[in-house]
Amino acid sequence: MTWPSRPERVAQMRALVGDADPSMRRLTVGLRRLTHGSYDRWVLPQIRAHWPALESDPFGVKLRLGACNLYGSAPYTVLLCARHRPLYFQIVSRMGNALPLPMRWLAGLGQLALTVLHRLPGYEATHRRIILVASFIATIDHCFDHLMDEPPTERGRLVKRLIDGHWQPDSPPLRLARALRDEMGRDLRVHERQPFADAMRTLHAWVDSEVASLLGREDPTGLGHRLAGIEGAIDGLLVPVKHYAGPEARAWMIDASLFVQMLDDWIDLEGDLETGLHTPVALGQWTYADIATAWRRTVRGLEELVCAAGLTAPRYVGLLREAYILMMREVVEGMADRTAD
Repeated sequence: MTWPSRPERVAQMRALVGDADPSMRRLTVGLRRLTHGSYDRWVLPQIRAHWPALESDPFGVKLRLGACNLYGSAPYTVLLCARHRPLYFQIVSRMGNALPLPMRWLAGLGQLALTVLHRLPGYEATHRRIILVASFIATIDHCFDHLMDEPPTERGRLVKRLIDGHWQPDSPPLRLARALRDEMGRDLRVHERQPFADAMRTLHAWVDSEVASLLGREDPTGLGHRLAGIEGAIDGLLVPVKHYAGPEARAWMIDASLFVQMLDDWIDLEGDLETGLHTPVALGQWTYADIATAWRRTVRGLEELVCAAGLTAPRYVGLLREAYILMMREVVEGMADRTAD
């Protein structure tokens, strides 16, 4: 098969995602400050205790970006448009839906609301759980793919034992993964206990899919053994907010994560081929048309999610849509310069 060059593929993704209203940057900056502040408070101490060299390692940058800018942002997006929102999010979203203000003003108010949220004591446990789960997902995936040299089946067995809290590894990267796993499972609130147990089971399915991929087994779904990992990540991120988010929110988060995976495979095709990784893009199972369809489905899905929550004012729907587009454009740019892959 032949594909466009990497610069051409990057240009295609930039054109597909498009340019969001630049005033939305105030809203996304507010969200980034919240997630990066949480990272500094709850993840950085774990890094310094268990894998201090990570602070000068290239993966340290990728971990922060992945945990704060990608994984950690999704639960907050859901809380702004879920059918059953926490009190603070109800107040903020209803104001945004009702106030007849230009979107740039709404974006500024959104930034202020997120700044206040970061300081509200009642939401501290939610912030903590979100960033720890996001960091664990990025860390254990990196360890499995790049820092473990055991045969696939043994590698899978060890990672499952780590997920279950039964393996205390010696290497700093895996010690960090274990510490994050322990911290994210500590002091679970009543409504978090069952979702957490369910998420851990889903992560077992992710391990099985990774092992199957390493063994060269065919994935009957045509998704290159990607789906289990996506579902495991989403179920983990939903632990602190599943009490509010319904199945439609989970479905949208899975669609958005699948699009990011397609985006990553499309942009980094040469690198995957060089390492012998046969992604759905490399196999011709994901084409540009498939990626374009997936992108439009996520945008439409977010709009439907907002409206289903009774937040139907065009300005508010447009606010969240444009913020989502802006964040995804940042992901494209990060992948283009190989800082978010």
